[in-house]
Amino acid sequence: MQVNVEKRPQLPEVDCDELIVPLWKGEALAQIYPELDQAFDGGLDVLQANKEISGEAKATGVVHSMGKIAAKKLIVIGMGDPNKFDFVSARNAWGRAAKTVLGKGSQKNVAIDLPTTDRLETDRLAQAVTEAFGLADYHYEGYRLKPKREADPVATVRILAAEDAQDAVREGVKRGTALAQGTNLARTLVNEPGNYLPPRALKDAAVDVARRHGMQVEVLEKAKLEELGMGGVLSVAQGSVEEPYVIVVRYQGRETWDDVIGLIGKGVTFDTGGISIKPVAGMENMKSDMGGAGAMIGALEALGQLKPKVNVLAVIGTVENMPSGSAYRPGDVITTMSGKTVEIITTDAEGRLVLADCITYAKQQGVSCLVDAATLTGGIVVALGNVCSGAMTNDQEMVEEVLAAAEAAGERLWQLPTFDEYRELNKSHFADLKNSGGRNGHAIIGGVFLQEFAEDTPWVHLDIAGTAYNVNQGDMQPAGATGVMTRTITQFVMRRAQA
Repeated sequence: MQVNVEKRPQLPEVDCDELIVPLWKGEALAQIYPELDQAFDGGLDVLQANKEISGEAKATGVVHSMGKIAAKKLIVIGMGDPNKFDFVSARNAWGRAAKTVLGKGSQKNVAIDLPTTDRLETDRLAQAVTEAFGLADYHYEGYRLKPKREADPVATVRILAAEDAQDAVREGVKRGTALAQGTNLARTLVNEPGNYLPPRALKDAAVDVARRHGMQVEVLEKAKLEELGMGGVLSVAQGSVEEPYVIVVRYQGRETWDDVIGLIGKGVTFDTGGISIKPVAGMENMKSDMGGAGAMIGALEALGQLKPKVNVLAVIGTVENMPSGSAYRPGDVITTMSGKTVEIITTDAEGRLVLADCITYAKQQGVSCLVDAATLTGGIVVALGNVCSGAMTNDQEMVEEVLAAAEAAGERLWQLPTFDEYRELNKSHFADLKNSGGRNGHAIIGGVFLQEFAEDTPWVHLDIAGTAYNVNQGDMQPAGATGVMTRTITQFVMRRAQA
């Protein structure tokens, strides 16, 4: 789907399949668009009086033109209460419009009127439109014998804007396109079955993004992991025939390699739980246990398009957690790259072992701060459900930056505490730490385990176990992978570039 920006002509003359116009609650369509109402001989005013057209949030009115205007259909989308209008409500409204036009037909030409408004900056409004259509258009075909969708429903989206607003609109389209494409890449990676996306394939996906955007990339293979002493990564991987990898991507947007943001992603491409094997119900969804890595790769895709003036080091650990005669066991004691030892209580608390080594590696490379994303704990699902991701930190100022980025991105994020009492629960009688401190407060205990390796480096942990994969559908979200936190992470990095 191509998104173009054009000078706004007389709307009755716009030749397209569907012309979409916004309407806020309390507005009269005939007054806002008198030329359209005149073309319909006053019929739009009548339709609004009969409540077939409304400015209520996400209300959708579809009017067949019958030759009265050049467009085949006019779609009026409700923007809701102007006093409560923001980026999220804008994207939700345009998401409903996108769902409407994507529902039928193929290769359609869609035009959108984008009037300037003091309710939202023009570039943010254009970004909302672009993201909404990009996210709603996402389609994962999978491995069907016969394709479910043989042609794209929409070929072109034309955003019609006043001449003096076009530069801002283009900026918003550029940003929205990058964020949608990054999110959709993350979605596709998470949707891939474990046999089609083993660690080597996830590694290849990260390398492809890095090389396409001119980023430096290094792949640490098993021999190098052994040399570095990455006992966390190696222990989790040893039950599988699939080789482990740590992928290191350097995006340099500044002349000097300093003030580097560290991004860490958990890439367990399939998690059986290992010897502590999971119940059969729902295990098929454990292909999504690399959602944190997917978010980081998606963010790299977006950053590669947007090219902010900032430095980023992304470290992604990818393994498969399987039970076998060579698998690590409960009761084992392993040595991580940091030198800290960990008693294994359950082999199903494997992601924190992988992340621990990746955090240590990033710190040794000199990052100034750390953000990790992981489908880490079932406890976060109990705490926050499937609506909101959880955040933990050792630096309040930094987490407030991340929370602000999430709000700007329109992704739900909630901070959980990291009191010292929780850290006590990870102490072991036989090692420096144990990898599970019990069920109560499980999400927090998993987070503060990682804090032991972040140490004094400013760090934010994002637990996305409840939000990375969703069986429910929405206007912009098909069932399956969500690509959650891709946009938040990108927004965080972009804001650091502008600071």
